[in-house]
Amino acid sequence: MSYSKRNKPTFIDLFCGAGGLSKGLELGGLRCVGSLDFSKAVCRTHEHNFPESVCVETDISEMPPEDFEKKIKRKKVDFIVGGPPCPTFSTVGGPKINSLLKGGETTLFDDRRNFLFRDFFKYIQHFNPKGFLMENVPNFMTKYDGKIFRQTISRVRELGYHITDERVMVLNSANYGVPQKRKRMFLIGHKKGYRFEYPKITHDEKGENLSKDAKNFVDVKSAISDLPKIKDNPNKIDKMEYSKFKGLSPFQTLMRKNNRSTTVRNNFCRLTNERAIKVFSHMKQGSKYDDLPRKVKDILGYRDDIFKDRLKRLSYNEPSWTVVAHLGMDGYMFIHPDEPRTISVREAARLQSFPDDFVFIGNLSETYHMVGNAVPVLMAKQLGKELVKMVKKQSA
Repeated sequence: MSYSKRNKPTFIDLFCGAGGLSKGLELGGLRCVGSLDFSKAVCRTHEHNFPESVCVETDISEMPPEDFEKKIKRKKVDFIVGGPPCPTFSTVGGPKINSLLKGGETTLFDDRRNFLFRDFFKYIQHFNPKGFLMENVPNFMTKYDGKIFRQTISRVRELGYHITDERVMVLNSANYGVPQKRKRMFLIGHKKGYRFEYPKITHDEKGENLSKDAKNFVDVKSAISDLPKIKDNPNKIDKMEYSKFKGLSPFQTLMRKNNRSTTVRNNFCRLTNERAIKVFSHMKQGSKYDDLPRKVKDILGYRDDIFKDRLKRLSYNEPSWTVVAHLGMDGYMFIHPDEPRTISVREAARLQSFPDDFVFIGNLSETYHMVGNAVPVLMAKQLGKELVKMVKKQSA
């Protein structure tokens, strides 16, 4: 059974962010028909990159699923996906919820601070899709001795969904061709009669041979070395020409596949002050602040006991460490491998495997934040392919 563009399995993306999960799932063979997020910049970005989908700018707690259904003009979807934030996972919220859980006074779904999480399941209950995909941080499975995780599984069952072989997986994006080591938990629930298989890895660590068919991890050089050379001051040029057009890595060729221009957008980076530039010049690829001699550290004067990795320089020969939303505030943990600056929005997007025709709309902090919060596109693509297989097998 094959799917045309219009009859591909459909999904809505709640807490959609810029659309890393949406883009990956679409590349895997699904079609996004609706999304929701409270951020104006996020919705503008999602609308720009998914013109056939309706993005609703609102807080999910103020948008009952019945009203969302009217907005997207669709009563049925095949899948609901998203990464609902869980405020009580924070250090601040921890003591309170731990106390409540021990005393049996409440559950994850009764705590008002978790309304976003609760509403994700309300949407599942309303739309009754074939399945859903929920992503979160790995410690979702172990936090508070696993109590929250067990409550979640119970809610999944109450709604009539199954989890194939009771498996909930933590995947590393580097194992799926993403030039970044980033671990995320994925919980996939489905109706009776379906069976979901997590994707096999396509890339592994050099020499480890985790899979005989797997390629080596994609490193930072293979990811960003063709992108525009940026002079830190000024740093406000959006559209710039690629730095090279020959000898591209397979990853670079893939990222540029649908960009028919010699230029690429979102080449903003943060201004770097002169003191930081001096420090950068003493840092080797892969090194961090704690590796510097005292006289160099004194240029910036950060405390040794709490700022050991306050500055980190990416290495061309390895995948990046986890790209974070905090890039929107401070990029010193992501210093360019051989230029005296922090990485640009586009370079961060490459590390998240966003293709170059994907455009981020917003100010500097907003665009960095969107990139850092995203699900890596190529990892999501592999999950999308497996969701399509799941539907095909049941339909055969």
